[in-house]
Amino acid sequence: MKHIKKKFLFHEFLQNKDDEKIFKNDFEEIPLPQNIDSQKILKAAKGHVGIIKRNNEENIFSMVYNDNGTYCMIPVPDFSLMNFNQAYKYNIDRKELRKELMKHFKDLNSEEYKNFAFAYEFQGCASACIIMLFTSIECFVNDIIPADFQYIISDTKRTEIYNKEQIQEFIPFMDKLKKVLPQALGKDFFSKPTPSTSHIYNLKELRNDIVHTKSDLTGQNHADILKKLLNFKYDETFKAISLYFNFYKEGFVEDCPCDEMW
Repeated sequence: MKHIKKKFLFHEFLQNKDDEKIFKNDFEEIPLPQNIDSQKILKAAKGHVGIIKRNNEENIFSMVYNDNGTYCMIPVPDFSLMNFNQAYKYNIDRKELRKELMKHFKDLNSEEYKNFAFAYEFQGCASACIIMLFTSIECFVNDIIPADFQYIISDTKRTEIYNKEQIQEFIPFMDKLKKVLPQALGKDFFSKPTPSTSHIYNLKELRNDIVHTKSDLTGQNHADILKKLLNFKYDETFKAISLYFNFYKEGFVEDCPCDEMW
């Protein structure tokens, strides 16, 4: 796969002429290119958010940011895609760092200079890739829960009802994937085991190992995490998550239409 097309918050709604009207009731659009001063930005966006209209007619959801008295319109990325995209970029760097790490330490008898910094650089880059890739799923799952959906847990003693905000806050991640979304959306990516579901399970496990690193007197836990980072199926997991995203939102992950292949 190649790098993805960058989309911004509420992308599908803002490109739909019918849904777009809902947003325009709340704030104005600011067409580009145009000479716009700081105060006009603040007024047009009513102090908070607005739409930047690109010259290709694409509408970009944006926020107002006060940069030491100068008001700017800053595009707000779709966080799921932003995290996925950043993880993808980390993965490119990770591949090169892994090559350098192996080059320096495959042959300890060689008199060539050993750059120990590559161990730091590789683990930092690979860990960031894993964390951001997992975060992209967390963002996506919370985003696609319908606003009016209620998740109900019943047993013989009590019934618990969770709204969207409470689901995001209190329901465990895997329950969202395997219980909440199938009920809310009527389809289940995890209905049967597949290579893609296995890659997502493995991603969650490694991310948890990194974020909640356990210490021991032998150093074995740390060594195990590094070994997992070296052996993890990165490219396959990116493909699995793309399939997961597009299973619930068709066309959500798209290859960038540019000619650059990276």
